[in-house]
Amino acid sequence: MSERVTPERVKAFAAAARVPIEDVAAVRAARAVEPTVRRLDELALERPLETEPASFVAIARKAATG
Repeated sequence: MSERVTPERVKAFAAAARVPIEDVAAVRAARAVEPTVRRLDELALERPLETEPASFVAIARKAATG
């Protein structure tokens, strides 16, 4: 991940989720998650999904009904 978690990115995600966020809160959130995101990036974890996540509910319902 060459990109960093910035207050602007936090604000963009909040806006996409229609969640109002003040500038100081975006700065605090970015500062809080940046170290964790950086460490996860350094590990270069890959977690392939066998099933697309949106279909989990459909599979669960099918199993519940028999």
